[in-house]
Amino acid sequence: MSDRAFVILGLGATLLAGCGAGSPLHAPVDTARIVDAIKTDEVHWNADWRSGDAGRLAAHYAPDAVVMAPGAPAAAGTAATRAVLDQAVGQTGFALTFASDRVDVAASGDLAAAHGHYRQTSTDPKTGAAVTETGSYVTVYKPGTDGVWKAVWDINTPEGTTPPPQPPP
Repeated sequence: MSDRAFVILGLGATLLAGCGAGSPLHAPVDTARIVDAIKTDEVHWNADWRSGDAGRLAAHYAPDAVVMAPGAPAAAGTAATRAVLDQAVGQTGFALTFASDRVDVAASGDLAAAHGHYRQTSTDPKTGAAVTETGSYVTVYKPGTDGVWKAVWDINTPEGTTPPPQPPP
Protein backbone atom coordinates (compact mmCIF):
# COMPACT_ATOMS: atom_id res chain seq x y z
CA MET A 1 0.00 0.00 0.00
CA SER A 2 1.37 3.44 -0.87
CA ASP A 3 2.01 6.25 1.61
CA ARG A 4 -0.90 8.15 0.11
CA ALA A 5 -3.27 5.21 0.77
CA PHE A 6 -2.12 5.08 4.41
CA VAL A 7 -2.79 8.80 4.79
CA ILE A 8 -6.27 8.50 3.25
CA LEU A 9 -7.03 5.43 5.35
CA GLY A 10 -5.79 7.24 8.48
CA LEU A 11 -7.91 10.32 7.72
CA GLY A 12 -10.98 8.14 7.12
CA ALA A 13 -10.46 6.29 10.41
CA THR A 14 -10.03 9.62 12.22
CA LEU A 15 -13.24 10.98 10.72
CA LEU A 16 -15.20 7.85 11.65
CA ALA A 17 -13.84 7.91 15.21
CA GLY A 18 -14.93 11.54 15.46
CA CYS A 19 -18.53 10.54 14.74
CA GLY A 20 -18.81 8.39 17.88
CA ALA A 21 -20.38 9.30 21.21
CA GLY A 22 -18.47 12.01 23.03
CA SER A 23 -17.49 13.80 19.84
CA PRO A 24 -18.71 17.33 19.16
CA LEU A 25 -21.34 15.83 16.83
CA HIS A 26 -22.70 13.75 19.75
CA ALA A 27 -22.09 15.92 22.78
CA PRO A 28 -22.88 14.29 26.13
CA VAL A 29 -26.43 14.86 27.34
CA ASP A 30 -26.76 17.37 30.19
CA THR A 31 -29.23 15.36 32.27
CA ALA A 32 -29.08 17.85 35.15
CA ARG A 33 -30.33 20.59 32.80
CA ILE A 34 -33.22 18.36 31.72
CA VAL A 35 -34.14 17.58 35.34
CA ASP A 36 -34.08 21.33 36.07
CA ALA A 37 -36.33 22.02 33.07
CA ILE A 38 -38.87 19.42 34.23
CA LYS A 39 -38.77 20.65 37.85
CA THR A 40 -39.29 24.23 36.62
CA ASP A 41 -42.21 23.08 34.48
CA GLU A 42 -43.75 21.43 37.56
CA VAL A 43 -43.76 24.81 39.32
CA HIS A 44 -45.58 26.37 36.35
CA TRP A 45 -47.91 23.38 36.06
CA ASN A 46 -48.95 23.73 39.71
CA ALA A 47 -49.64 27.42 39.13
CA ASP A 48 -51.75 26.47 36.12
CA TRP A 49 -53.80 24.07 38.28
CA ARG A 50 -54.43 26.95 40.71
CA SER A 51 -55.53 29.14 37.78
CA GLY A 52 -58.24 26.66 36.78
CA ASP A 53 -57.41 27.26 33.10
CA ALA A 54 -57.68 23.93 31.24
CA GLY A 55 -55.96 25.42 28.17
CA ARG A 56 -52.87 26.30 30.18
CA LEU A 57 -52.93 22.83 31.73
CA ALA A 58 -53.25 21.13 28.34
CA ALA A 59 -50.13 22.98 27.14
CA HIS A 60 -48.01 20.74 29.40
CA TYR A 61 -48.98 17.68 27.35
CA ALA A 62 -47.71 16.53 23.95
CA PRO A 63 -50.40 16.25 21.25
CA ASP A 64 -50.30 12.45 21.45
CA ALA A 65 -50.24 12.27 25.26
CA VAL A 66 -52.16 9.65 27.22
CA VAL A 67 -53.63 10.62 30.60
CA MET A 68 -54.72 7.78 32.86
CA ALA A 69 -56.76 8.31 36.03
CA PRO A 70 -58.23 5.62 38.29
CA GLY A 71 -61.77 4.64 37.39
CA ALA A 72 -61.74 6.45 34.06
CA PRO A 73 -60.84 5.38 30.54
CA ALA A 74 -57.46 6.54 29.28
CA ALA A 75 -57.62 9.92 27.56
CA ALA A 76 -55.46 9.84 24.44
CA GLY A 77 -54.68 12.90 22.35
CA THR A 78 -55.30 16.60 22.68
CA ALA A 79 -59.11 16.61 22.59
CA ALA A 80 -59.52 13.82 25.15
CA THR A 81 -56.87 15.29 27.44
CA ARG A 82 -58.51 18.69 27.25
CA ALA A 83 -61.91 17.15 28.09
CA VAL A 84 -60.47 15.48 31.21
CA LEU A 85 -58.87 18.75 32.28
CA ASP A 86 -62.05 20.76 31.62
CA GLN A 87 -64.01 18.31 33.76
CA ALA A 88 -61.48 18.47 36.60
CA VAL A 89 -61.20 22.26 36.82
CA GLY A 90 -64.96 22.59 36.35
CA GLN A 91 -65.64 20.86 39.68
CA THR A 92 -66.55 23.08 42.60
CA GLY A 93 -63.73 23.13 45.14
CA PHE A 94 -61.26 21.28 42.92
CA ALA A 95 -57.57 21.76 43.72
CA LEU A 96 -54.46 19.78 42.83
CA THR A 97 -50.84 20.09 43.86
CA PHE A 98 -47.99 17.74 43.02
CA ALA A 99 -44.22 17.47 43.27
CA SER A 100 -41.75 14.96 41.93
CA ASP A 101 -39.59 13.03 44.35
CA ARG A 102 -37.37 11.78 41.55
CA VAL A 103 -36.75 12.58 37.89
CA ASP A 104 -34.73 10.15 35.77
CA VAL A 105 -33.43 11.04 32.31
CA ALA A 106 -32.36 8.52 29.69
CA ALA A 107 -28.68 8.74 28.81
CA SER A 108 -29.78 9.48 25.23
CA GLY A 109 -31.61 12.60 26.45
CA ASP A 110 -34.80 11.75 24.57
CA LEU A 111 -36.94 10.47 27.45
CA ALA A 112 -37.46 11.34 31.11
CA ALA A 113 -39.72 10.04 33.85
CA ALA A 114 -40.85 11.76 37.03
CA HIS A 115 -42.25 9.98 40.07
CA GLY A 116 -43.85 11.93 42.88
CA HIS A 117 -46.79 12.57 45.12
CA TYR A 118 -49.96 14.61 44.79
CA ARG A 119 -52.80 16.00 46.84
CA GLN A 120 -56.21 16.55 45.27
CA THR A 121 -59.28 18.13 46.79
CA SER A 122 -62.70 17.78 45.21
CA THR A 123 -66.32 17.89 46.20
CA ASP A 124 -68.26 14.68 46.75
CA PRO A 125 -71.22 14.97 44.33
CA LYS A 126 -73.52 13.04 46.68
CA THR A 127 -72.80 14.83 49.94
CA GLY A 128 -71.30 18.12 48.80
CA ALA A 129 -68.46 17.59 51.28
CA ALA A 130 -64.83 18.27 50.44
CA VAL A 131 -62.79 15.12 49.91
CA THR A 132 -59.00 15.08 49.89
CA GLU A 133 -57.08 12.37 48.09
CA THR A 134 -53.35 11.79 48.23
CA GLY A 135 -51.35 9.48 46.05
CA SER A 136 -48.43 8.99 43.75
CA TYR A 137 -47.91 9.48 40.05
CA VAL A 138 -45.57 8.78 37.17
CA THR A 139 -45.24 11.18 34.26
CA VAL A 140 -43.12 10.35 31.22
CA TYR A 141 -41.73 13.25 29.20
CA LYS A 142 -40.26 13.71 25.73
CA PRO A 143 -38.82 16.85 24.20
CA GLY A 144 -40.80 18.44 21.40
CA THR A 145 -39.21 19.61 18.17
CA ASP A 146 -38.77 22.97 19.92
CA GLY A 147 -36.82 21.29 22.75
CA VAL A 148 -39.57 21.89 25.33
CA TRP A 149 -40.30 18.85 27.47
CA LYS A 150 -43.95 17.72 27.38
CA ALA A 151 -45.79 14.96 29.22
CA VAL A 152 -46.56 12.00 26.96
CA TRP A 153 -47.89 9.54 29.57
CA ASP A 154 -49.38 10.62 32.88
CA ILE A 155 -50.82 8.22 35.43
CA ASN A 156 -51.75 8.56 39.06
CA THR A 157 -52.76 6.14 41.76
CA PRO A 158 -54.53 7.24 44.92
CA GLU A 159 -53.50 6.10 48.37
CA GLY A 160 -56.96 6.86 49.69
CA THR A 161 -59.31 9.66 50.54
CA THR A 162 -59.69 11.61 53.72
CA PRO A 163 -63.26 12.57 54.51
CA PRO A 164 -63.79 15.88 56.26
CA PRO A 165 -63.98 15.77 60.05
CA GLN A 166 -67.49 15.19 61.36
CA PRO A 167 -68.90 17.45 64.07
CA PRO A 168 -69.45 15.72 67.42
CA PRO A 169 -72.99 14.40 68.00
